[in-house]
Amino acid sequence: MHSRQFLSLYGSIFFLFSGYGLFLNSAGVKLTQMGVSNITIGVLNAAFFIGGTISAIVSHRIISRVGHIRSFSVFGSLFAMAALAHLMVEQLWLWGILRAVLGFCHYSLLMVVESWFTARSVPQTRAKILAFYEVVYYASSATSVLLLSLNMSSNNIFTLAAILVITATLPVGLTKMQQPDIPKRERISLPHVLSILPLAWMSCFMAGIFINGFFTMGSVFMLRLGYTLPKVSLFLGSAMVGGFTIQLFIAWLSNTFGRARTIFGCAAVAAIAAITGMILLVSLPGNIWAQCAIALAIGCSGFPLYALGLARANDVLPTNMNTVEVNRCLLFVYGLGSLVAPLIMGTLMQLFNHFGFYSVYAIIATILAIYAFMQPSVPLTERSIYVPVSGNVGPMTAELDPRNNEATDTPFDAHSAEQHILHSQQESEEETHQSKP
Repeated sequence: MHSRQFLSLYGSIFFLFSGYGLFLNSAGVKLTQMGVSNITIGVLNAAFFIGGTISAIVSHRIISRVGHIRSFSVFGSLFAMAALAHLMVEQLWLWGILRAVLGFCHYSLLMVVESWFTARSVPQTRAKILAFYEVVYYASSATSVLLLSLNMSSNNIFTLAAILVITATLPVGLTKMQQPDIPKRERISLPHVLSILPLAWMSCFMAGIFINGFFTMGSVFMLRLGYTLPKVSLFLGSAMVGGFTIQLFIAWLSNTFGRARTIFGCAAVAAIAAITGMILLVSLPGNIWAQCAIALAIGCSGFPLYALGLARANDVLPTNMNTVEVNRCLLFVYGLGSLVAPLIMGTLMQLFNHFGFYSVYAIIATILAIYAFMQPSVPLTERSIYVPVSGNVGPMTAELDPRNNEATDTPFDAHSAEQHILHSQQESEEETHQSKP
């Protein structure tokens, strides 16, 4: 399965995520050193995800028109140009435009590579491809955090991020694989999907706030506390370790007790960790290990929420229904969470100083825990498999989901899905009523 051709794609993704992570984490460092307010930093970080949203709408048209290899080279070059342009301008409104360009290019580059994975995979290998994709994502993210710890100047960080993304274009530019086609998308009603999958979309939305809120504003939070860059990277890395190592345990929990109960457990742990973090800011000020322990807990509890949301959606929908477009809708919702996260965090950090960062996690985790606790669990016989996948992927990842089989699954139908969910809820209520004495 992992031929040289696949390894070249994994290599491109590794360098791409490394450059992306380095830039995403270091931009807050540079802005903090410039004395920019937390609210402005939040707005500028949100611009990156605005560009990502635009990419989901228009980039597939560009790729279909000029081809994958040319598109990858163009997007990679444009990313590097926008990254280096930060060194030449100091006007913050220009930084906002440049960050939107970076977000557009990053997610467009992911679409190019993932469409190759989709075209060259078969249902029997998709789970392995997706699993290795996750390993590469966490390894590259850890690399970017490690590079941040080297305490380089902000100019060198931006330059290195550009170099890493340009390096990502080399394996794709030299590949001998035939360029695949971009599959046509079905148009489905996003509000309708959200109305019949409330716990799924809420989990994915909260996951966007958890993960990308952490990596856009976490460095700002730590720098405001007076920590050095090596300690900032230790804080960020602790969350990465938690998110990566907990996946197998979360899979076992969700397969055993159901997605709703596991989402409740994760949200409850995150809420307790955030509240504890605020207490530690008072009781143990300046203790880096206390903060790293909180970051580890947030990584363990918050990072799996996107995969749990997808699993919940696949559980409640009919087993023979293709959910690729549903998964794309949930990825879009995750992106919206990523977009609003730095805006909310920047505002609360400006209003409540150091306590604003953890207060966001305490509030949203509590809301999610209460809602998940009220939701019924899906019977064991109707549960799909749990697939560990990060939300920081491109829209083509939905095609790799091993829970879908285009050859046998029927296309998504909102009316049929809604009827199936209502019928399942009625059966669950009847069983609960019969079990009461």
